[in-house]
Amino acid sequence: MDFMKIIESLDEALYTVMGWLVFYPLTLWRALVRPLAMMAYADREVSDAPDEQYDDAIRPPLFLFLTLLISHGLEALIAGRNPLLTGTRGLAALVDSDLALLALRLVLFSLFALMMSLFMLRRQGLKLTHSNLRRPFYGQCFTTAPLALMVGVATLLPTFHPSHGRTAGAVVMLCAALWYLGVQTVWFSTRLRIGRFAGFRQAVAAVMTATILFTAIALMLGLSAQ
Repeated sequence: MDFMKIIESLDEALYTVMGWLVFYPLTLWRALVRPLAMMAYADREVSDAPDEQYDDAIRPPLFLFLTLLISHGLEALIAGRNPLLTGTRGLAALVDSDLALLALRLVLFSLFALMMSLFMLRRQGLKLTHSNLRRPFYGQCFTTAPLALMVGVATLLPTFHPSHGRTAGAVVMLCAALWYLGVQTVWFSTRLRIGRFAGFRQAVAAVMTATILFTAIALMLGLSAQ
């Protein structure tokens, strides 16, 4: 009986992983090209039964995790071992493996999804509960994942060519920022029924808050590693 359970578990696990090969690129393409539609899709799917949710896409938090896993894998393949893994002082000592570094990056980029969601709930005047926060947070994971991938690519480009790579990396980073701010501006504007400029201000405020927290944690880890 135990052996059969193992076989059944292996069967499900194999199908799940193979399914990622199909649905991950589809989800990434939809998140890049139709981010607002994907956020609305996430909002609708939260209300469905658990076994019926995201039947034609990757679940949003898992999608963000897989994207960071791909970015991390590209870094390890192209640039080698991250210097943060060699730090032994202070907070840097906690990041002592690739898994820990991946978990840290997941938390850092999730700050953007969290801040966007909190700003939206505050402007909507909704009570901060798990159910109210989950809806916008899941939708934001669909837009945070492409942002994380573009940032990862931008930081790797200087590895290929110091001067041209920095320029190309800066261009990719700028495109990522403009794409993300543009999506969030329309999201705030549409959801709150406010003008584009007011939506832009909300998006900038949320992004700045997440960026400050992101930078503070990154600096603490970087300074600890010195």
